[in-house]
Amino acid sequence: MPWTNASIVLNSRDATGGVPQNGNLYNNLKFNAENQNIIQGQIESISVAEVNFPYDIPNVQAGSNTFVLFNGPLGSPGQNAGVNVTVDPGFYTGTELAEAVTNAMIAAGATVVPPFQADDMPTCIYSTTTNQFSFVPPVNAEEWIIASSYTFPYVFVFEGEPAKISGLGKDILSIMGYVKNNASVPTLTGPAPAPPSTTGYIVSGAAPLAYTQYIDICSPQLCKFQFFRDGSTTNLARRSDVICRLYISNNVATQEEEGTRPFVINRQFNNSRVMRWTADNAVGTIDVNLYDDVGQPLTTTWAPRSYQITFNCYETPKEDPAKNVQTY
Repeated sequence: MPWTNASIVLNSRDATGGVPQNGNLYNNLKFNAENQNIIQGQIESISVAEVNFPYDIPNVQAGSNTFVLFNGPLGSPGQNAGVNVTVDPGFYTGTELAEAVTNAMIAAGATVVPPFQADDMPTCIYSTTTNQFSFVPPVNAEEWIIASSYTFPYVFVFEGEPAKISGLGKDILSIMGYVKNNASVPTLTGPAPAPPSTTGYIVSGAAPLAYTQYIDICSPQLCKFQFFRDGSTTNLARRSDVICRLYISNNVATQEEEGTRPFVINRQFNNSRVMRWTADNAVGTIDVNLYDDVGQPLTTTWAPRSYQITFNCYETPKEDPAKNVQTY
């Protein structure tokens, strides 16, 4: 006979404290019922039953929407004219993002004194067949070096020097499928070759396009009675108190590019994590923190819609010595 259970229904709009500044409504949320516990009873365990999450997280966000182009012979960044390229925050498909990056490079080059012309700047293309981005050398014979916060380090590495280790995080190039490269600097030298040759191109791997590939929903309060901690195959900042991992997927096999437009994720957990509780305590408060796929607090450029979580709470069965049965 299964144990009886009750539900806790949580809505992020009901948070009573801990909301940080800058419009970020995803972290340090705290929930409690006024003058009473959220749920009262002899609770044995708690599990996540369902999550309804409107995904309003643009794949290009302020803070991870820039990279730098250095023009001239290979050397330190301080000896080259650095051109800061910024793409406006928003939702982009692969094709839209390639066009936006190209336009941003041309616009950034025009701000330099003397200005670069459009034919002096690299271009960016996207293949819908391979899901890969490519930087193409300019029509005019210009040499460009690409750098960014995390994917390609700002500090150039010369022959014989130790590799520089780029930090954990995101930039626009990692969202486009470029991976961390701590040992060399990607260089584009024109003029561009005629197709199908790829000499001079810098080609990405398969592009994730979504800002994050999953969201870890964490609650130290609900996990405080757990005897052992969570584990991970990556050494990220967030390795514990994960009550569920929400993958950025519509859960249906389609050809849509999830994360390039707002959509709603609804997930029912048939094999959810069970969090140990204690019969001596009701659930008085709940805290919730959301983390992205590199273990950093989840952020969004604009205020998101509220999300909902349903928890199942299971009671402790009581022994009836006279009947030698369990009652509830």
